[in-house]
Amino acid sequence: MTDGGRRIYLDHAATTPPDPAVVEVMLPYLREMWHNPSSIYVEAQRARATIDEARATIAGLIGAQPDEVLFTSGGSESDSLALRGVLAASRRRGKHLIISSVEHHAILDTAEQMERDGVAEVTIVGVDREGRVDPAAVEAAVRDDTVLVSIMHANNEVGAINDIAEIARRVRAKNAHAMVHTDAVQSAAHLGVHVDRLGVDLMTFTAHKMYGPRGAGALYVRSGTPLQGQVIGGGQERGIRAGTEDTAAIAGFAQAMSLATERREADLGHERALQERLLSELPRAIPMLAITGPLDPAQRLPGNVSCTVGFVEGESILLALDLAGIAASSGSACTTGSVEPSHVLVATGMPDDLARGSLRFTLGRGNTDADVDRLLEVLPPIVQRLRALSPIPIDEPPASWVPWLAS
Repeated sequence: MTDGGRRIYLDHAATTPPDPAVVEVMLPYLREMWHNPSSIYVEAQRARATIDEARATIAGLIGAQPDEVLFTSGGSESDSLALRGVLAASRRRGKHLIISSVEHHAILDTAEQMERDGVAEVTIVGVDREGRVDPAAVEAAVRDDTVLVSIMHANNEVGAINDIAEIARRVRAKNAHAMVHTDAVQSAAHLGVHVDRLGVDLMTFTAHKMYGPRGAGALYVRSGTPLQGQVIGGGQERGIRAGTEDTAAIAGFAQAMSLATERREADLGHERALQERLLSELPRAIPMLAITGPLDPAQRLPGNVSCTVGFVEGESILLALDLAGIAASSGSACTTGSVEPSHVLVATGMPDDLARGSLRFTLGRGNTDADVDRLLEVLPPIVQRLRALSPIPIDEPPASWVPWLAS
């Protein structure tokens, strides 16, 4: 445990602590202005005005019109709505859907279920060894009956940033009617996500990855994009997403996104400095540790430090780190507890046995150089101790590991 019992949080890609200014904005809508925004009395109309203002604020930050922003419960719902809603509204044109092999499970699992149900025919595009999608590979997969292409802006596990603008350009050059969706959950706070510059028709983003509340997400839908509602019954969100709106969470979302925009340069400088230390020092401190994801900082999300450790399972390391007061994750937080290797690392071509040692440290506003010092202090002896318990000889790595450990 750190001095004074302070725990170190290195899992900001999973969720971020709500900013005090966000909580302050939310509190009045939990205490006094809790009324249903769909009602006609004055208190309800004040709640409605707050939602309208938040929608306009968020739309302005991404270069959209207010009526192009739909509020949801978060990134997973927005991803599902994008895939299901567009395919359902476009049956006459086809049912071909293109995704990548490293998408969040909200995309992968939804696409798989849609294919099982016969409502989609899915093409999965691979990635390079750094986890990036080649725009030319996406272009090659586009057909005359392609309805939707969904490629994430930045990967939640290895931090690889995709050139969504180039992907969108190539898709439209081959099929002018195909629509492009991007999951920008990880990138919205870090990179900025102007929808016209990205060239997308739909975009997913959420509050809790930018120091806002959980339970508040959004789907940008360009005007004219066909989209059939999947949660119906109340008429909210232009009849596309029923359910009484959470005024407090939506107000917090707008505040969090505004703050993320204002603080972006400072946040990026701070996170990149800590990131660069770990990316350079971890391989020197721990033998047979490989950095995963792009080595070029310009192609990698700020604050993302992903790696894999040979001859140790990532989950075992995480348990030991937790006892030492450090919270991190193994690959994607959404798959923690799974005995399967990271689907992202497997998609890059990494051998399964090496991929099982994956770790992800994601830094945020509250992290310090002292936090990095502490991780570098406790992680090497943890790995050494766990390797000593291994029944497998660890003198030499398997030949299949060598290209990864040497990179």
